[in-house]
Amino acid sequence: MLPMKIIQRLTDLVITLLLWSYFLFGSVAFFFLLYIPAYLFSKDRVRTFQKLSYLHMKIFFTLVRLLVLRTKFVIQEEVRAIRSSVIVCNHISYLDPILLISLLPQQCTIVKSTFFTVPFFGWLLRNSGYIPSTPSEMTGPAMIKNLENIKKHLASGGNLFVFPEGTRSRNGKLTEFNKGVFSIARYCAAPLQLVLLQGTNDLFRPGSFLFGTRNFSRIEVKIIRCLKPDYASENFSAAVLADQSRAFFEDAVSRDADR
Repeated sequence: MLPMKIIQRLTDLVITLLLWSYFLFGSVAFFFLLYIPAYLFSKDRVRTFQKLSYLHMKIFFTLVRLLVLRTKFVIQEEVRAIRSSVIVCNHISYLDPILLISLLPQQCTIVKSTFFTVPFFGWLLRNSGYIPSTPSEMTGPAMIKNLENIKKHLASGGNLFVFPEGTRSRNGKLTEFNKGVFSIARYCAAPLQLVLLQGTNDLFRPGSFLFGTRNFSRIEVKIIRCLKPDYASENFSAAVLADQSRAFFEDAVSRDADR
């Protein structure tokens, strides 16, 4: 029994190293072969960088499908077709943002400011139009600039995806939703797409370095509700909209658990 457990753990380790090796060295290859030429010559640098990130992550998840055969991906086609929307998602794994990038050719999001200090990665985030979550960037003139950039991005067919919980859930349960994203949606007069992510925490659990390659799992991404709030109404409340959206997620999770 012990040798079998060792073999299983080694399998997890080998596949994990292969996937993260591509993630790391693939990023370096993309950097020299694609990102630098795009930085120097592209007429729309932000848009080009987003498409390159989409391609990079799409290849990553193609490798996941090839190497982790016990994981089934069920991606609703309507998710890939989302345009000009603020996408609100639950957050259960580090895989969540890169999975969304692999599905959306034009995308931006709000990223923890510490990531912008990481060599190369911070440069990539800035040139992709991603927004740091530092207080200085979320108030005053800097925030107005960020909001106008988001508005322009959405108007051109791009999407903003956000995790209103702010951090990953350790047990899969929803935490409170921050109302900030709903205020952004109001500023941009953008529709909201509520997208439920499931199963990414089975493949890559919080607190673990290894992919869980031995268990049968199912990763599902689907739209549970499309909201078009009346932002002009004097009764509009970002806090109320945040609570309503969270309730839709709780209902969807409950219904799926009962299946």
